[in-house]
Amino acid sequence: GGSGVTQISSMRPQQVEKLAPCIANCPSGTDIRGWITTIAQREKLSLSDEQALERAWRTIVEFNPFPAVMGRVCPHPCEDNCNRREKDGGVAVNAMERFVGDWALDRGLALTRLEEDAKPESIGVIGAGPAGLSCAYQLARRGYPVIVYEAFPEAGGMLRYGIPRYRLPREVLDGEVRRILDLGVELKLNTVVGRDLSIDELHARHKAVFVSIGAHRGRKLGVPGEGGPGVWTGTEFL
Repeated sequence: GGSGVTQISSMRPQQVEKLAPCIANCPSGTDIRGWITTIAQREKLSLSDEQALERAWRTIVEFNPFPAVMGRVCPHPCEDNCNRREKDGGVAVNAMERFVGDWALDRGLALTRLEEDAKPESIGVIGAGPAGLSCAYQLARRGYPVIVYEAFPEAGGMLRYGIPRYRLPREVLDGEVRRILDLGVELKLNTVVGRDLSIDELHARHKAVFVSIGAHRGRKLGVPGEGGPGVWTGTEFL
């Protein structure tokens, strides 16, 4: 009109900058759009298939050192929230992550260090499950000497002792654990804190201690009879 004031209709689409829903719903904060785009646009980026897959894998392992594991067991909330689900279904992020993870294992790709200078501060990690090993990985790649103490005979925590082999083959888990240890992480198995060494000994030996003792105990419903004979929790059953 003549007032000179420009009015914008509320019916017009408004551009809003925000995280891609896949990334926003990833508990690990992985740059999902980044690594998938690297593969999808490899020709535009002048990358061979091998170069694109390795670059995608290195993007994933910045946050998650277990892509082949998570590609099998993650409930993939990224796909549930993908914009494409309204068109033809969410992008198959989980299957792609599994493929990229297996591809890297088959080729023996090594995890990269961020800093070569060794740090003087020793770090102790209690528990060699996914949290403890991920912590050890992020510290080791920054030059910290790390010792992981694990009560069980093998590393992996609930990945090994809570997930059946048919869901997570042991060679896949072993391969991704081995890569972390290859960074110089020391693993002490069959070592129970409180029995084989004390918390005081840990604090004397290390500058800091990360406690990742896992969730090996099943949750109860609080109903009568659940403590009786022949009643198992889901965790015990697995």
